[in-house]
Amino acid sequence: MKKNIRILIGRFRHWSLKYKILTIVLFNSVTMLLCAVFGYRLYTNAYNKLLFDSMASRLSVTSAQISQKMENAEYISNLILGSSSIQDCLSDLPSPEDAPAITEYNRTINNALTEYATLFRSNGIAYAAVYSKNGEYVNCTNWVTLKRTPGFLLDAAIQNGYEKEGAVTWTHATRQPYMLLSRNVRQIRNMSLEPLGNMVIGLDLEQVVSEAVRFASQYKDQKVVIANQSGSLIYASSSLTDQRAEELITDPFTTYKIVSYDGHKYFAVKGTLPHYQYSYVTLAPFDEVAGALTVSMQTTFMIFLVGILFIWYLSSRLIRGIIRQFDALIQKMKLFTQNELELEPEEEDYGSQPNEIGALHHQFHQMALRIQNLVKVNYVNEILAKDAQLKALRSQISPHFLYNTLETINWRAKAMGNEVISQMVESLGNLLRVSLSSQKTLVTLAYELELVDSYITIQKIRFEERLEFKVITDEKAKEGMIPPLTIQPLVENAIHYGMEEMTEVCHIYLQAEVKEGVLTIQVRNEGSNFEEELLEKLKNKSRSPHGFGIGLLNIDQRIRLLFGEEYGLTLSNEHDFAVATIKMPFRKEEETC
Repeated sequence: MKKNIRILIGRFRHWSLKYKILTIVLFNSVTMLLCAVFGYRLYTNAYNKLLFDSMASRLSVTSAQISQKMENAEYISNLILGSSSIQDCLSDLPSPEDAPAITEYNRTINNALTEYATLFRSNGIAYAAVYSKNGEYVNCTNWVTLKRTPGFLLDAAIQNGYEKEGAVTWTHATRQPYMLLSRNVRQIRNMSLEPLGNMVIGLDLEQVVSEAVRFASQYKDQKVVIANQSGSLIYASSSLTDQRAEELITDPFTTYKIVSYDGHKYFAVKGTLPHYQYSYVTLAPFDEVAGALTVSMQTTFMIFLVGILFIWYLSSRLIRGIIRQFDALIQKMKLFTQNELELEPEEEDYGSQPNEIGALHHQFHQMALRIQNLVKVNYVNEILAKDAQLKALRSQISPHFLYNTLETINWRAKAMGNEVISQMVESLGNLLRVSLSSQKTLVTLAYELELVDSYITIQKIRFEERLEFKVITDEKAKEGMIPPLTIQPLVENAIHYGMEEMTEVCHIYLQAEVKEGVLTIQVRNEGSNFEEELLEKLKNKSRSPHGFGIGLLNIDQRIRLLFGEEYGLTLSNEHDFAVATIKMPFRKEEETC
C-alpha cells in the first residue's frame, strides 16, 4: 500500500502545473461531494431498512397463516379420532359376508366425517380418509381427490402414522398436490390404546397458500416456496421452476434480500414455519419500488456529477489564463529543440513582464542565444569538415576507379595472350559494374541474369568441367522486375554446397516462368539438401544464421517487404536436387514507374 502511494506521489510530481492545480480543485470538490453522498446514503439506508422491515413483516404473516392451517388440520384430526361413532365402528368391524352390516358401517363413518365438512373447506382440507385395521374397509369424504394422490405417498403416510403410534405425522413429496397428515387410530375406551386403523387427511397446498397470501399480503403475484429440513422441495408456486425454487431455498441469506427472476426483481423473505421445521421463502414484486429507488438514486448522482463537471469547467477556464504563459515557454522550448539554429519569434513579449514568468522567458532567450552561437561556431564547422573528408574518400574508391583498374589488367592479359585471365577480369568487371552501378529498388530479370552470367563465367574457369550451369527462361519472364542481387546469392549458395560434396559433374539449373501474373524463379542444384524448415528456424533464431543463411533470409525479407507476405523465398528438396524457389508478382518496368 505504501509503495503504491509513493508511486502515485511520484507521478503527481511529474504532472504539469495546470493539472496539479486542477487535481487539487477536483480533489476538494470530490471530497465535499462524497461527504454529501455519504450523508445521502445514510439517509437512504435507514429509509430502505424501514421499508424492507415493513415488507418482511407483512410477508411473514403468510407463513403464519400456512402454519395455522396445518395446526387446524391437526385439530380436526383430533376431533375425528375422538368421534365415538368412528371408534365404535372400527372396534366392531362387520363380517365381509354381512352386507347390511357393512352398509351400516359405511353410513355411520361417512356421517361422522361429514360433520366436519365445513371445517374442511375453510382450512384447505381436500379429503379425510379412514382405513380399518387390516385395510379392508376405506371411507373417504372425497374419492376424486383421494384418487389424485399417488399410491406411494398414501402408503408412506399410512406407514408413518402407524410407526408414530397415534402421534401426528406429515408426509410429503416434491410438488405433489397434497400434503398428507396421517395418524394411527387407537382405542380410547378404557384407555387400552389398541390400534383400530389409520386416518389420512389430504391438505391442498395450493389452496392453503393462496388463502394465506390473499389474507396476509397486499402484493400481487406473490410466490411461495416450502421445503423440509433437508432442503427437499415440497411446494413452489407454479410460475417457479424446480431449479429456481431450490436455488431460493439453498440461498444462504437468513432474513430478506432482493433477487432477480425472469427479468423482474422480487423482495424475498426467508424463514421457518411457526411450530414446524419447514423452511419457506416468499417473494413479492419489487420492480415498482426498485424503480422508484433507482430513479431517486440516479437523479441524485446526476446532480452530483453535474456539480463536479461544472466545478471542473469553471476551474479549467480560470487556470487556463494562469498556465498560458507557462505553455508558451514550453512550446518555445519544444521548437528550439527541433531546430536549435533558429529561435521562433513570440506572439507576445513575455520576457518584458516584471514577474516570475517574464524572468523565465528572458533567461531562456539568453540561454538559447548562447547555444546557437556554440552550435554555429563549433558543431556545424566540425560536421562540414567531416563531410568534406568523407566525400574525398568516396571519390578515391569510386566504381570508375575500379573499372579502369580492371580494364588495365584485362588489356595487359590480352597483350600477353592469357585469355583465361582476360575473361575472368572482364567478367569480374561486369559483375562489379552491375553490382555497384545500379541504385534502383527493382531491376529487370534480364539485368540480373547479366550479373549471374558474369559470376558463372568466373566459377566455370575455377571448376572447369565439374560445373554444368543452364538457364531456362523466355523473353516475357526477362521483362519482369525483381529486387537486385536476388538470384546471384542463390546461385552462389548452390555452387558452394553442391560442389562441396561432389567429385563428379554438378548440374545447376536456373528456370524462370510467368504463370497467372506470378513470376516464379527456381535454382536447382545437385549434391546437397536443404535442412527441414531452414527459413523458419532462421527467422525464429532457433538456428543461428551464418554464411549463406544470412543471404537467404535477406532475400526472403526483401521480397516480402516489397510485394507482401504471400510472396517470398521457399526452400525444398525434390529427388536429388535442392530447390530454392522465389515467387513475386510479374511487373514490367513501365508498371513500376
